[in-house]
Amino acid sequence: MGADSSAETVGSIDAIDPLSSAGLDALYVSQIEPALVKAEVARRKAVTLFHTALLAGGAAVLVEVTLTAWLSQGAHYAPHPAFLIVTILGALFLGYLPLMEVGRQAKLAVIGALCAPLGVTYRLTNITPPDPAAFRALKLLPGADDESYEDYFAGVRSGCDFELCEATWTTGSGKNRSVVFKGQMVRIRFPRRFTGRTVVLRDAGWMNRFECPPGLAKAGLEDSRFEKAFEVFCTDQVDARAILTPDLMEHLTALETRFAGARLRCGFADGYALIALEGLNRFEIGSLFKTLVDRSRVEGVAGDLSAVFGLIDSFVGRGIRT
Repeated sequence: MGADSSAETVGSIDAIDPLSSAGLDALYVSQIEPALVKAEVARRKAVTLFHTALLAGGAAVLVEVTLTAWLSQGAHYAPHPAFLIVTILGALFLGYLPLMEVGRQAKLAVIGALCAPLGVTYRLTNITPPDPAAFRALKLLPGADDESYEDYFAGVRSGCDFELCEATWTTGSGKNRSVVFKGQMVRIRFPRRFTGRTVVLRDAGWMNRFECPPGLAKAGLEDSRFEKAFEVFCTDQVDARAILTPDLMEHLTALETRFAGARLRCGFADGYALIALEGLNRFEIGSLFKTLVDRSRVEGVAGDLSAVFGLIDSFVGRGIRT
């Protein structure tokens, strides 16, 4: 991996899917585990530096206490709270920087190894997101004053171009700053255009009418379980039913469950499927205060990617590309 925040696509798709059990076994032993063993050496050194920084911070606090007592001639021993906060936070920040770099390099190694055989490009930062305006047009995401992105994936799966990234959108500034969306954005392109627009929203009762884009009507589906959790709106009932087959609805529900999404919203228009999953941060390798040589770290990332690919495969498997 280079010093920049990217893992470039290398080679072509292998015969064995690296996200399958057998493929992951082979990939972990041959590439990922050796990289994690090397990273573990660096992690232990970084943990030592972190503890050293904490000790230095503690020593600085003692100096502040001594100076406070001396300057006040023993009347006060507690330094001003601002000095204590700056000292403690400064020690934590400086001590954690080496650990952050170790985690970044380990993450690039793991995700890069998983993506390369699939022909998928991955970038950690410096991201151009998958057309936020299209998500706003279907009311899948709200307006925002500031947007930040990380963990960008792009490639072709089952003949469909796709993009995936994590986003954090906020409004306001300072004390009035608030998060309006945090989660994953997915865009999948298909060879044909849909005949209408279809939007799937989390069921919010009568409030859905205010979230739904204008010009769309409620669609009737045959899956009562799906309709208990979601509301579907469309401009073309036939097109909506052709898109939302039982297989696709099952994969959408599975994706939300896998990503621990508080609210899944998706839209289908102009040949694109747009999915917004509001929830936890994904594609992470876990705590840096535990050993990096742990297969479960890799399985978590592989499972996240597999859930997205399963959704794409569910489209192609039923012939929506025709």
